[in-house]
Amino acid sequence: MQLLLLTKVPLYEENFERQLKQLGHEVYCSSTMISLIRNKSYNEDFLYQFEAIIFSETLYDKEAEELITMLPHRNFKTFRRSSEISCEDSETIFDARIPIGVNLEQLREVLLAAELSRLVLKDVERVQQITVKQKLSDLNLKLKQKEIVYYLIKSGDRTVSREEISRQIWGKDPTKSVLASLSKVVSKVNEKLENELGDDAIQTVWGQGYRLNKRIFDYLEEEMVETDVSLP
Repeated sequence: MQLLLLTKVPLYEENFERQLKQLGHEVYCSSTMISLIRNKSYNEDFLYQFEAIIFSETLYDKEAEELITMLPHRNFKTFRRSSEISCEDSETIFDARIPIGVNLEQLREVLLAAELSRLVLKDVERVQQITVKQKLSDLNLKLKQKEIVYYLIKSGDRTVSREEISRQIWGKDPTKSVLASLSKVVSKVNEKLENELGDDAIQTVWGQGYRLNKRIFDYLEEEMVETDVSLP
């Protein structure tokens, strides 16, 4: 896995970082990412490359818990390095705990369990994505319209900037022409889905970008539940 190790003292993590690399994992050890996450000034593309985040024992439990709530909507695996469990509530926040002084074999077992869980989750997400695409194909939308709706679905409840959508869908920097095309596509989507939702499918958050109306998620989720029930 690609692992992000959050710590207040990077030098303190040298031995642990070496263990992780011995097991074949890629590790990025950082103290600056802590403040970037707190200030929400991190680069999302950079953060999304990691499959799991390890919170060092140099962080207090409260600090680690607060950082988790500030992470973007993403299925990161989260690990906590500590000598003991400080409270029952903390036990449910992290996917697993990595004891101080753990040996290579024990560390391998903890991370392997998380990796297997992540692969299973990926399969579930892939099935859901296929189902969503099939459902979108039933809607009276053109290709670019479907692409934008699908990208917003993958973004969850996050508000996505017009610039980000332009780069993802058109593959180029957001010129005035591209942004104008984006506005037209969004208007067409809202016009075509008005009967299904009775409201704008793509909502405009002024000064920030676009996000998908929650009713779209409810509409697709209902269809996915029906599909799951019909499976043998």
